[in-house]
Amino acid sequence: MISMRLLFCLLFVISGCTQTLTPSGPLGSAPPGAPSARAQVYYEYMAAQRYVNEKQFDKAIEAYEKALQIDPRSPILLTELALIYLRQGNIDSALKLAEQSIQSAPDYAPSYLLLGQLYASKGQIGPAIEAYRRVIEINPAEEDAYLLLGALYAQEKRVDEAVEIFDQLKEVVPDNPISLYYKARIFLDMKYYGQAEQIFRELLAVEPRFENGLLDLAYIFEVTDRPREAEKTYVRILSGNPASVQARTRLGNLYMREGRAEDAIRQFNQLLKINRKDLESQLKIGIIRLQQKNYEDAISEFTGLLKEDPRYDQALYYLATTYEEKLDYEQAIRNFRLISQASPMWNAAQSRLAMVFAKIKDPASGAKVLNEAIAKSPDVSDLYLYLAIIYEEANQYQESMKALDRGLEKLPNDTELLFRKGIVMDKMGKKEEAVETMRRILAIDPKNANALNYIGYCYAEMGTNLASAKEMITQALDISPDDGYIMDSLGWVYFKMGKHKKALDTLLEAIKRVPDDPVILEHLGDVYVELGRKAKATEAYQKAIQYNHSEPGKIKAKLDAIKLP
Repeated sequence: MISMRLLFCLLFVISGCTQTLTPSGPLGSAPPGAPSARAQVYYEYMAAQRYVNEKQFDKAIEAYEKALQIDPRSPILLTELALIYLRQGNIDSALKLAEQSIQSAPDYAPSYLLLGQLYASKGQIGPAIEAYRRVIEINPAEEDAYLLLGALYAQEKRVDEAVEIFDQLKEVVPDNPISLYYKARIFLDMKYYGQAEQIFRELLAVEPRFENGLLDLAYIFEVTDRPREAEKTYVRILSGNPASVQARTRLGNLYMREGRAEDAIRQFNQLLKINRKDLESQLKIGIIRLQQKNYEDAISEFTGLLKEDPRYDQALYYLATTYEEKLDYEQAIRNFRLISQASPMWNAAQSRLAMVFAKIKDPASGAKVLNEAIAKSPDVSDLYLYLAIIYEEANQYQESMKALDRGLEKLPNDTELLFRKGIVMDKMGKKEEAVETMRRILAIDPKNANALNYIGYCYAEMGTNLASAKEMITQALDISPDDGYIMDSLGWVYFKMGKHKKALDTLLEAIKRVPDDPVILEHLGDVYVELGRKAKATEAYQKAIQYNHSEPGKIKAKLDAIKLP
C-alpha cells in the first residue's frame, strides 16, 4: 500500500493549498450595466490574494466573502476560498464551497481537483476517484489529477489501475520523470523491491540527478543488504548536492550501523557545518563515542547538547548511560532521575536506573523504581521484564515469577515476558514447564529464534532428540544468522552427536561473535579435549574462568583432568 506520508504529500502539496488558482477567464459575473460591482469584485479578489501571500488568512476569508456577496456563483472565488478553509483544516466548509462551485460551473476542473482532495481527506475514496477522473475528462493535460488518482488507487491496493494511470501520465507528459517516480514508489511502498528498483533505474536513465529517485534507490540497496551500492548512491547524490541533508544523514547512519565510526562522525560533522543546531547529528556523535568507550568525549558531546537544550531528554539519557558504563553510578543515578515523567524516554530511563541499583547491590531500590513506573505505565512490558530480571539476578526466583505473571496478566501474548518466564523456570529446576512455555511462544510466533534455540539446546543438554534439536536450532539460525549463542547451541548438538570437527568449526564461529562468553569457551574446551588438543583446551578453560564462569570449580576440575597423565 502506498504510504500515507506520500499520499498526503500528494494531496496537500502537489496541487494543494500552497498555490492559488489562476483565473482562466473574466472574474465575476456581475449583471450588465454594473461595472462598479465588477470592479469591486476584482478589488476584493486582489486584496484576498495579498492577504494569502502575507498568511493573513482570516482577512483573506473576509475579502473573498465580500467578493462572493457580489458574485456568489464565481467558481474561482468559491474554489479559492475553499482552499483556504482546507489549509486551516476546516474540511466541511471547504467541501460545501467546492460543491457549490461545481453546481455553478460543471466544467471547471480546479473545483473537481479540490473536491477530490476533500473527499479523500474524509476517507470517501470512491467519490474522490470520480472527481479526479472528471478532471482528466475536462483537461487531459492536468498532471496533478493523474498523480492523485494513482495514489488513491495504490492506497486501495488497486495496483494495476494505479500503474495504468501513471503510464497514461507518461504519455501525456513524456519528458516529465514524475510519473515514473510515483509508479516506482507504489512498488516500493508495497515492498516489491525488484520492480521498484527497475523503474527507478529507468527514471535515472532519463534524469540522472533526480535526487528523490536516488534516495529511494539507495534505500532499496540498504533493505536488500547491498550496503556498498547504497554508499555509492549516497556519495553520488552528495557529489552533485553536498548540502543534501537526507543523503548525508543516511550515509552517516549507514556507516554507524557498520561500525565505521570515524566515517560516520565525518558525515555528522558535515551536517553540523550545514546547521550548527543539528542536535540529532551531535547526539549520534556522542553515541558513537560512547560505543567506542571514549567516555570523556561522549560526556562532552552530551553536556554540550544539554547546554543548547536543557530539556533534550535523549541527551540526558545517554549522558546517564555513559556515566553508568564509566562505573560512576552516582552520576548515572542523578542524571536518570532528571528525566521528566512526561518524556517518552522516562520508562526506558526507569529501567536503566533500576539496573544501576542492581549493579550496586541494591535490588530493593531498583524494584521500588520499577514498581512506581509500572503504576504509571501498566502496559509497558519492559518494566515487568526488568523487575523480573532484578529479582532473578538476586536469586529471588519466586518474586521474579510474580513480576512476570503480573506483566502477562496485562499482556498475555508478550513473547519476551514468556521467554524470561521460561528461563526463570529453568533456573528453578522446572525444565519441562520451561519447555512448555517455550512451545507456547512458538504457538504465538513460530519464528521466534530464542524459543527454538532454547528447546533445541535443552535437548542437546539432555542428549535426547538430537535430530529434532539440530532441526530447531538450524531454523533459529536461519532467522538470526549472526547470533553467536545460537551457533554455540548448534556446535553443542554436533558435539553430542559425536561430530567433533563440525562442532569445532561451529563453535569457533560462535566465539568470533561472542568472544567473552564463558559457557561457549567451556564448550570449545570440551571439543578440544575430544580432539586431543590439550593446549587449546587449557586455553579455552582458562578464559572461561577469566570471564567469570558461574561454576569455576567445574572448570578447574576439567583443567586438572587434562593435566593428569
